[in-house]
Amino acid sequence: MAKFKDEVANNTHRFFINKLPELLEFAGCHEDVLLSGHDFSEPKVNSSKKNSAETIVFRVDSARIMLDAVKDTLDSMNETERKVMEYCYFNHLRIFEIAIRLSCSERLVSIYKIKALKSFATRFIAMQVKNGIDEKHIFDLTKTKEVA
Repeated sequence: MAKFKDEVANNTHRFFINKLPELLEFAGCHEDVLLSGHDFSEPKVNSSKKNSAETIVFRVDSARIMLDAVKDTLDSMNETERKVMEYCYFNHLRIFEIAIRLSCSERLVSIYKIKALKSFATRFIAMQVKNGIDEKHIFDLTKTKEVA
C-alpha cells in the first residue's frame, strides 16, 4: 500500500482502497457508476449476510447517500485532479501509466496525486454535509493524529 508523508493524503488513499469498495458493495453497484451519470435512486439490495431487512435497507440507503457525496466531490474537482483520481483509483493505473496519459513526468503525477487526495478530503466534508449525512457519520479525512 502506498505511504504518503502527508496524513490527510494517507487517510484519503485508505478511504479509496478500503471504504469505497465496501460502500459500492452495499449499494450493489460497480465503481464505474461514480464516473458516469448513474442515478442511485433505485439501489439493488444484495447481501448474503443474515441481517434484518431494515438494517440492509438502511445500509444500502446510507451507502447510496455517501456514494452521491463521493461522486459530487469528484465532479467538483479541477480536471487534472479528477483525472488523476480516476486513473489511479478507478482505472487502477500506476504512476508511470498516468504520466503517459497526462503527458507529464512521474514526479509531477505524484505531486498531482497528493494534491488531489488532499483536495478530495477537504471537499468531501462539505459534500457530505450538503447531501444530508448526519454529523456523526461524516468521514473526516482531514483529521490527523495529535502528536503528544
